[in-house]
Amino acid sequence: MSLYRTILLVDDDKEDQEIFRDAIEEVDTSVHCLCANNGEEALVLLSNDITAQPDLLFIDLNMPRLNGKQVLQEIKKQPHLDGIPVIMYSTFFGEADIAEITAAGAVHHMIKPTKFADLCESLERILATRW
Repeated sequence: MSLYRTILLVDDDKEDQEIFRDAIEEVDTSVHCLCANNGEEALVLLSNDITAQPDLLFIDLNMPRLNGKQVLQEIKKQPHLDGIPVIMYSTFFGEADIAEITAAGAVHHMIKPTKFADLCESLERILATRW
């Protein structure tokens, strides 16, 4: 059983959202996965009901409008969100990206696996870690 009950995935790719949700379901059926289609939608979701916040956030690095770094910075400015662990999620991270997101408060970065089994394995490790 996971340490986390609710996850919010912020990703503009609907297919990636579906695969991520399927992997969460495969790893732990007790975890509820919400999705936001972009950074702006995520910030609205997170500010609307401060009593029902996710336990863990996954944010895609490359999104239109607000990119993942901008979303992370906005989240860390808000005291009611600052304690939620943020994992940045992308197909690629450069060294500068890793340094920047770590300095901004991300607890981890995860490269999007190309295989479903690898995604499940990564999520199993992440969900078993107290960030």
